[in-house]
Amino acid sequence: MAINGNFYDWESIELQLPNGIAVGATEISYNDERGIEAPRGYGRKNYKASGNMSLDKDEFERLRKNLGGSVYGKTPFPVIVSYANDDMEPIIDTLPDCMITKADTSAKQDDDNAGAVKLDFEVLSPIKWNGVNAYE
Repeated sequence: MAINGNFYDWESIELQLPNGIAVGATEISYNDERGIEAPRGYGRKNYKASGNMSLDKDEFERLRKNLGGSVYGKTPFPVIVSYANDDMEPIIDTLPDCMITKADTSAKQDDDNAGAVKLDFEVLSPIKWNGVNAYE
């Protein structure tokens, strides 16, 4: 079986926050949904999108400072996730109008990175999956 090149790995991902490229990001996850109501026909439910990310403590502090001192700021901010390999066109997902809803830090004795902060956020506008709105 031939090897078809490098799939996206963590080194292929660039995470851009209001404070710039996040070099201390260790995790990003995001999703969206728009349910339907059946059975005789269908009605569309409201669109919703959310996500979470983990940042090293110093990266979290830069973000907090950039958001005016609190991660629970009044102004939504974009999160841009780029996926790029040498032999492929980059894929850029834009999560516009994000607002943090929860910050969680925990550490235990055997942790390699005891300063990581996990942030949950809501995405208030449709995600642009590689430049295309999730819905119009």
